Amino acid sequence: MTFLEFHQLVKEDSMIYSWIVKNFCLKRQKLDVGGEIIMKPEEVIIMEDGLLVQESEVGRSDFNRVFINKRIIFTTKGGFSLTALENTSYSIIPTEELFEKLEDQNLLPTFFLQIAEDLEKGLDWQRKLISVTSEERVEMILAKIVEYYQLDSEKKPEFPKWLKIYVLARFAKCSVSTVSIIVNDLVSSGNIDTKGTPWRLTQPYQSNCA
Repeated sequence: MTFLEFHQLVKEDSMIYSWIVKNFCLKRQKLDVGGEIIMKPEEVIIMEDGLLVQESEVGRSDFNRVFINKRIIFTTKGGFSLTALENTSYSIIPTEELFEKLEDQNLLPTFFLQIAEDLEKGLDWQRKLISVTSEERVEMILAKIVEYYQLDSEKKPEFPKWLKIYVLARFAKCSVSTVSIIVNDLVSSGNIDTKGTPWRLTQPYQSNCA
């Protein structure tokens, strides 16, 4: 088995995450909705569940990356902010300690490749997002939410409570006023209902942009 074949097997089985959980005495911490963590190079975050977003380093206006459930969050750069959109459980491991144990098991190259692939996937999404119109951006974000939460207009119509105009604008990298117009058009066409909280999906949502 080649290294890349082994890496693919590890990635599909979430082996690195499972290995960390099994081999470290993790001290679970809680982050309530709206709370923030400052990510540091000397620490690795092992995310158990919840939803964290990485804010843009310039102006803190946009969301650059999203971390959902069972994720390993690592950086080699200076600290950046992670904000919880849902109640989140996580643990922190010293980077040096993690690397030593991974290296002992010949898993450090696989760890780095996984982190690099996750980052590249996020960059590809951002490139795709900024290459389309504002309407298409909003549709792409809504389609991702519908897919992830498995929303159904009849059986499970409620969007997550955190979905609001200003949050959608930060995901879609658009102004609040632009997103408000787009959402009003979706309401008028019968796709969603935003009168209450949370928003509701009122008919099967389809987008050609996701």
